Amino acid sequence: MKQLVIIIYFSLFAQYTVNAQYMLGGYNSGQPVFSTYAEMVSGKTLNNQISIPIQYYGPHMNVNEWKLTVRLTQDYTNDSNSAYTVGAQYSYLKFNSQENSGSANGNLINIPTQVFQLSKYNEVTLIHSNVNLNGAVNRLFRYNLTVQGGNQLLVSPNGMYNSSYEFKLYKISEGAEQLIGIYTSPMGNARFQLSFGGNFGSQSVVLQNGAQQFNINYSTPTDYAVEKSVTIANALRVNTYNSQLAVEASGDFISPTSSQTLPLSILKLQLSTNMAYKGLQIISPITLATTTQPVAIKSSSTPQDITYNIKFFIPANSPGLNVSPGTYSTRVYFVIMPN
Repeated sequence: MKQLVIIIYFSLFAQYTVNAQYMLGGYNSGQPVFSTYAEMVSGKTLNNQISIPIQYYGPHMNVNEWKLTVRLTQDYTNDSNSAYTVGAQYSYLKFNSQENSGSANGNLINIPTQVFQLSKYNEVTLIHSNVNLNGAVNRLFRYNLTVQGGNQLLVSPNGMYNSSYEFKLYKISEGAEQLIGIYTSPMGNARFQLSFGGNFGSQSVVLQNGAQQFNINYSTPTDYAVEKSVTIANALRVNTYNSQLAVEASGDFISPTSSQTLPLSILKLQLSTNMAYKGLQIISPITLATTTQPVAIKSSSTPQDITYNIKFFIPANSPGLNVSPGTYSTRVYFVIMPN
């Protein structure tokens, strides 16, 4: 059996707090702004989004080994509707640059340059250093913020999505860690903005009537010589206006029990409706691909519910079907894009 699984699926601000004898802070320089479909899919980075100063002028504390950690206090939450959130784990910090202004120890810090995935549950160590923080200290560390693209953005409405950073500074002595500085930024210091034309209005894409999964079965030699298809009536309900309904797939069919694959190019999609809709143009059948392809265009400024029948089919004698028996699957995504 071959199984096809369908899933829709500047202001500059600075604030400081004091804990023990070191001052930590954080100020941002804006946010990544997503304004195109390509950005929504691939993600976006804002360089130097957050700058972290460490300052200290006072008695000798013998801080010869230390570390700086970060945690997000919550998932990114839409500032207009708190029901919409994007997980903290979809964002990353990466070191950009550092400054050392008038510190008693002028050595630069050796800072990791890999990307750090953020979390709201766990502290992530950004810096672990043996360059001491004794005497006069005035250091500044800048980090880029990257927000990962994908379905978690495509299903979210436009707006600003806010979280906040929690930075902690630890002194390390003989393996033991002592918290000597903590700073929690104002809400919104960690943030990104969705400003994608396809998100305007009350638009939605919903699979229904069991359309979350389509199974195309091959069990006899005759099956390979004829077109095999599955059709589900009223499978897709779209509320939209002045937009395109597009489709893309994750890749070739793969199996958990075989290293072989089935080419995605054997799969065709056809949409139809049971009634006429003004301003609707259906472009199908099409051959599925990993690139985004429009399958329907709605030219109207008035939102309207449109219900589609979905047919997936594989033509007779399609090349590439000679693989080991098993279940082979791919994912297909329906997306609303602006005209």
